[in-house]
Amino acid sequence: MIVKDNFLEEGYFRSIQQFVMNPHFPWGFQSEVANHGEIQDDHFYFLHLLYDQGEPKSSLYPELIPFYEMLEVKAFIRSRVMLYTNQGKQIIHERHVDKPYSHKASLLYLNTNNGFTEFDDGKRVESVENRLVTFDGSKEHSSSTCTDEKVRLVLAINYF
Repeated sequence: MIVKDNFLEEGYFRSIQQFVMNPHFPWGFQSEVANHGEIQDDHFYFLHLLYDQGEPKSSLYPELIPFYEMLEVKAFIRSRVMLYTNQGKQIIHERHVDKPYSHKASLLYLNTNNGFTEFDDGKRVESVENRLVTFDGSKEHSSSTCTDEKVRLVLAINYF
């Protein structure tokens, strides 16, 4: 696992952040978070798909090309922005793998909050804006909600 703070140049990071935090940015409701079919009332999030099934899916995608180039993406699996709401308590979601085969997964935290990503060895990476964590997406990890901000925002990409 590699963690890099202040990954993007400040102005570029702020432009991505403002794009995502715009009140007109489209979000889709997801009723499960790594629950494998078991619906739990407090396990949900909102998703904006950037890239999937071999093609861009969002008007934000072109803005992210410099970010993808910094990651040296050779081939995409998927890319998305996730929004977890503050539910008045911290919820740690079930551990999961992104894909069952070895690949790179990078998370860019878009806001600072007390949420985190937890890995199978117990290590936690705190959500600090403009922090990037890269790891093998076939390794178990879990997400969480936050309690000190309205939302937790994460840009996630799976790639080779």
